[in-house]
Amino acid sequence: MSDKQRVLDAGIRSAIIVDDGYDEAPQVVELLDEGAWDSLFDDAQGAEAVRIEALFPDYQPEDREELKSNQEFIDALWQGRDAIRDLLSGLFDVYEQKIRDNRPFLEAAEAALNAFEIKFETCGRDFVEAAVNADLIVIDLFLGIQQGERDRQFTVEHLKEVIKRREDVPLPSIVLMSQVPGIDDLARDFRQDVQLHASAFRHIRKNDLSQPGRMKGLILTLASHRSDSQALATFVETWEDKAIEAVHAAAGTLRKIDIDDLQHIRSMLLRFEGLNTSSYMLDVFDRVLQYEIESHGAVLDAALRLDEMADDPAPLMISNDRDTYTVLEQTLFVNPKRRTHATGAEWPIAFGDILGPRPGNPIKRRGFFSGRDDLVFFVASPECDLIRKDGLVTALLVAGSLKNIDMAKPGLAVTAKTTPVITMNGNQRFQIDWNFGDLRTISLDQVKRLLHLDRGDMSIVARLREGPALSLRQQLLSNVGRVGELAPLPRSWRFRADLYLPLQEGGAQPITIPDGVVITGNVLIPRRGKFATLIIDSNCEADLTEVLLGLDLDNVANRSKASFETLKEQSRIRQIFRSGFQGVDLPLSMSRTAGLLKLGEEQPETDEKKPKIDKVATIVNGDADEDLLANIEPNAGLVLQVYLESDM
Repeated sequence: MSDKQRVLDAGIRSAIIVDDGYDEAPQVVELLDEGAWDSLFDDAQGAEAVRIEALFPDYQPEDREELKSNQEFIDALWQGRDAIRDLLSGLFDVYEQKIRDNRPFLEAAEAALNAFEIKFETCGRDFVEAAVNADLIVIDLFLGIQQGERDRQFTVEHLKEVIKRREDVPLPSIVLMSQVPGIDDLARDFRQDVQLHASAFRHIRKNDLSQPGRMKGLILTLASHRSDSQALATFVETWEDKAIEAVHAAAGTLRKIDIDDLQHIRSMLLRFEGLNTSSYMLDVFDRVLQYEIESHGAVLDAALRLDEMADDPAPLMISNDRDTYTVLEQTLFVNPKRRTHATGAEWPIAFGDILGPRPGNPIKRRGFFSGRDDLVFFVASPECDLIRKDGLVTALLVAGSLKNIDMAKPGLAVTAKTTPVITMNGNQRFQIDWNFGDLRTISLDQVKRLLHLDRGDMSIVARLREGPALSLRQQLLSNVGRVGELAPLPRSWRFRADLYLPLQEGGAQPITIPDGVVITGNVLIPRRGKFATLIIDSNCEADLTEVLLGLDLDNVANRSKASFETLKEQSRIRQIFRSGFQGVDLPLSMSRTAGLLKLGEEQPETDEKKPKIDKVATIVNGDADEDLLANIEPNAGLVLQVYLESDM
C-alpha cells in the first residue's frame, strides 16, 4: 500500500494550514512602530492628506491615536500601500519581512499536503469556520507577530472552539509548528491546554519543514494510529459527558433523602456504629454516583472500541508529560482530603491505612519504628471493629519495608505482597514490600499517643482503597481465592540519554547530536520487574534517524559493526521510537544489553519471559563509574548512557 493510500484510508482527506502569514492585512497589535506612525500623520497633511482620504474617506490627521487602533483604517492603508509608499515611512516593513521569511516554511507544508493529494485551505487568524470540518490542522503556535503569551492563548482558545464545534465529526489530527526555540516544552503545554491525546498531535520546528520527508513523516505517523486515537478520545469525551449526566441523575436520586431520613439513619444505625452522618453519606453518594456512571451504555460502547486497538505498528512515544505513577496511585489510594475527613469512629485509624514515621521528626531508636525510616505498617483490622467503642482492644498491623523505586536496584517485581507505589515526603516515590510474617498489635491509647499532633511520632501516610486493602488482608488468611483487584499499570520513568560508539582501539566515542536536540524517552517496567523497555521520544526521530544513517563506521569496533548495520535500516530505526529497545535485564546497576524485537517472530505472551530480540545496543546507567565507558565491550553496539528522571 502506498503512503498516499495509507493516509487516505486513515481518513485524512482534507486539511487546513493556519498561520498569520496568510492574513490579508496586519492587525492593530502588529504595528507598534510609533516613529513610523508619527511620520505618516505628520506627512499626510494638507494636499498629501487627500491621498489618504482616497483610501479612507474618514481620515482626519488630528485623530491619530484613534486611527492607530482602527482596524478598518489599517486595512485601507494595507490595500493601497503601493500608492502611498513615500508616506508610510516603513510602517509595514516588519510585517512584510515576516511574510517573506515565513513563506518558504508555508510552501514546504503545502508541498507535503500536495504530495499526499490532500485537499487543503490556507487561513490566517480567523480560522475557526474554515477548520471545523478539516481532518488535519497544521497550525502556528503564535498567531501574531509578537510571539508572546497573548498570541499563544489566541491559538489555544480558537482551536478549542474548533474542536468544540465539531459535534459528530471525528476529532482532527494536529501538527503544531513554530520558529521559537524550546518547542518541545511549549508543545506539551499547548497540547494539555487544548486537551489532545499525544497520538493525535505532533509538532515541528518551522526550520525543519523544508527537510525532505520531515512533514510527510509526521502526517504518516498521525495516519497510522488515527482510528485508535479517535477511539480513545471518544471514550474519554463520552465518559466525561456521561459522568456529568450521572452527577445530575445521582443528585436527583439523593434528593429523595431528606433530613427526617438522616435522623432515622443516625438514630437507628449510626449511633450504634459510632460513625458520623457526614462520613456515611459521603460513602453512599460515592456508590450512587458510580452506579449512575455504570448505567450509561454509551460509555460501555465507547470502551469496547479500545479492545480493537492495533498492535502493529507500535505507537510512537511522547514522554514529556507522561506519568503512569500518578494514575496508578489514584487507583490505589483514597484522596488525602477524603481520608482526613472525620468519621466519628472510636479509633483514629481505619482499615487500609498505611502508618509511617511523622515527617520532620527524628526516628527514635527505641520508638515504635525502631529507628528505621523505611518501616511502615498496614492496618489490617476490620473497619467495623475500628469504628465501634466496644470493638477492638488492639488493632492488627502488618509490617512493610519501603524501597526506592530505582532501576539500578533489584526488587522491582510487583507481587500480591507488594504495593507498587506510594509518594512520601512530598515527592519521593517508594514501593512497599509487605512481610506477612511480621505482625504487630497496637492499642487505642498507643495509637492516640503516637498520632498526637504535637508530640506524636507517627502519621497516617495514605489509605488504600477497598480492593487493594482487602487483597492485602486476604494474604493473612490464605493464598487461595484472593480478592481480585485492578492490575497495576506498567511503571515508567523519563530519561535523557547520551550516545556513544565503541571504538576499535577500545573505549567509546560520543556521537554528535545536532544543537538543540536532546535524546529523551521513557523506561517501562512491567509488573514482574525482570526486563525493561526503553523507548526514545518521537520528537527525536528525524534527527536521530539522520544521525544513525550518517554514522561513519570505519573506527567502530569490528564486533559492533553488525549492530550498526542493523541500525542503518529504516525499518529497524523506526522500532526505536515505537517498540523501543527491549529485553533490558533489571536491575540496571552497571551495563545491560538491549535489542530490537525480531521481525516476523512470535513473542512471549507473558512478561516472565524475555522477548526475542536482535541485540544492537548496550544500556549504561548514568550513575555508573566513568571507567565503564572506557572499558566498554567491543560487541556493545550502540551505547546509551541513561540518566533517569530523578537524576535529571
